[in-house]
Amino acid sequence: MIEMKIKSFKKLTDEQIKKIENRIHVKLPEDYREFLKSTGGGVVEKDETNRIMLKTIGREIVLDVLYGDDENNESGNIMFWMKQFEGEMLENSIIIGDDLFQGFLVMVCDGVNKGIYYWDDSYNFESSNDENNMYWIADSFEQLFKHLTE
Repeated sequence: MIEMKIKSFKKLTDEQIKKIENRIHVKLPEDYREFLKSTGGGVVEKDETNRIMLKTIGREIVLDVLYGDDENNESGNIMFWMKQFEGEMLENSIIIGDDLFQGFLVMVCDGVNKGIYYWDDSYNFESSNDENNMYWIADSFEQLFKHLTE
């Protein structure tokens, strides 16, 4: 399974994960479900291993938080962020985390665009605009962590 330095939130049960899926009408991939069951999300340790290169634009992001479902930690809660951006999200997608530059990690769970993306909703990058502010990172949640060690 995925190994990383993370200060975990509370671990989720299958029932809690199913509740998230039902609320956002998405079937989460098995690798992400396993992550939520083993860690529940959390704050990533800030060191050289939490950087991700966005190859399409040659810019780097710094992973900060991977969200869970801890109702006592609103800023680390998947549903809090999904409500904040209701109506703006791509179909079959879920916000799964953020970086230090206030962008989000978005997982598209099904379809031709399936994968993990960086959403520069604050337009921090010169290349970001209303038409293009989503940048591909990986094909799967597990593959995301391979990019952390490159």
